[in-house]
Amino acid sequence: MSHWSTAKTNITDVNALKEACSMLKLNLVENSYARGWNGQKLKADYVIKLDGRFDVALVKDGDAYSIMADMYDGSVEKVIGKDGNKLKQAYSAAATIQIARQKGYPVEMQTFENGDIKLILKVGAGG
Repeated sequence: MSHWSTAKTNITDVNALKEACSMLKLNLVENSYARGWNGQKLKADYVIKLDGRFDVALVKDGDAYSIMADMYDGSVEKVIGKDGNKLKQAYSAAATIQIARQKGYPVEMQTFENGDIKLILKVGAGG
C-alpha cells in the first residue's frame, strides 16, 4: 500500500531550489531515491534527505517539479510544511532574491520564529 502524496509547485529553477534548501538547512541530493513507508523507494530528479524515516522527492512534472513524500506520520510536514508550503515559501524567497540581485537591487531578508520570511527590496533613487 502506497503512502506517497503529491503537491504541485511552481519550482522551476534548480539554483533557487538549492538556495531554498540551504535556507532551511536541508540536504538536497540530485538523481536519488526518496524513502517512504515500509521501505518503499521512489526515484526522483532531486531528493531532500531527512533525518527521519522518510524523504522528500522532487519529480519533474511538465515545466515544474512536484513534491512527493510519505506524509503518514507527520515528520515530513514538520520539516517542509503542510503541502510543502514552507519549502515553497523558501523557494519563492530564494528566486526573488536571485532576480533582485541580478538587477542590482539590495535585498534584506528577515526570518521569523514561525518560519515566515519577509523580504525588503530597495528599488529606485538611493536604492
